[in-house]
Amino acid sequence: MKLRFIKCLSFFLALIFTLSSCSKNEEQKIQTPDMLKITNTEDSFIGCRERFLDVVDAMEAKVSILEAGHNKTIEVNNPSEYFLETDYILTAFNPFPLGTFDLPIVGGFTKHMNEEEAQKYYDNPTRHCDIVFESDGETSFLLKFITEETTEEYSAEFNKKADSFRYIFSTETGETEETAEFIEFVKFGEKEYAMQSKTTRCYIEFDDENKIISFCCGELRYGEFTLEDSIFPDGSAVTGKNWVLSEGKSQFSNIHTFENGILTHEDCSSGPWKSIKINEKDYESAFYGAY
Repeated sequence: MKLRFIKCLSFFLALIFTLSSCSKNEEQKIQTPDMLKITNTEDSFIGCRERFLDVVDAMEAKVSILEAGHNKTIEVNNPSEYFLETDYILTAFNPFPLGTFDLPIVGGFTKHMNEEEAQKYYDNPTRHCDIVFESDGETSFLLKFITEETTEEYSAEFNKKADSFRYIFSTETGETEETAEFIEFVKFGEKEYAMQSKTTRCYIEFDDENKIISFCCGELRYGEFTLEDSIFPDGSAVTGKNWVLSEGKSQFSNIHTFENGILTHEDCSSGPWKSIKINEKDYESAFYGAY
């Protein structure tokens, strides 16, 4: 009888241990919107472009969920005039508006596209223009829409070694040429990334579980970054997080920093600088409810 009891007890303990292990494994598998989820591992410009979007998505989720939770707390405490509270956040976090970068035009920058295929792919009767397409099929792409008045130029470069890209949209009218939009993205080490556009710089780091360790993201208030500030192809001009604000804090309208579980929102878009700190632990459950 004792032997049977010991065997049953051993089986029961083993079952508990197995269920506990499964439970822990399930916890580890839980994905939240602020975790990095690489959706395209292709060694190409399009693949790198998707990885850039994945990194931005994780950062935007981290900020938007924490700031929404912070604002909700203020709304509950002051339901009638919450929007007048000093710490209420009125600005939306959209650091990299995509513009032409998100158009199907850029989706054609693949190894399968050539001059002949481009004439069909980009043909649009409403444009009334000549189409010029040049590419080596892997690392460089150039597309032009040419009319008598203007030239629209879309170009992309991809660096396999650094898993980086640079995208530029420019326009030419007469003797005037303007870089209307550019985006750059460079990977460092295993899971650190630098990103830059005309108005924004960001440096972000993830851990082995794809969780954000830290980031600094600044959006300009005055001036703009230019191609002379380029970080492509290998990010040699980047000096970590300090690079983001190397132009001086006074040039920015808002700065978002995440470190040691604290999101710091700094904003001067509506007057003097204000600084708001949000503890991630206070709104931890919101990340699981976001899916």
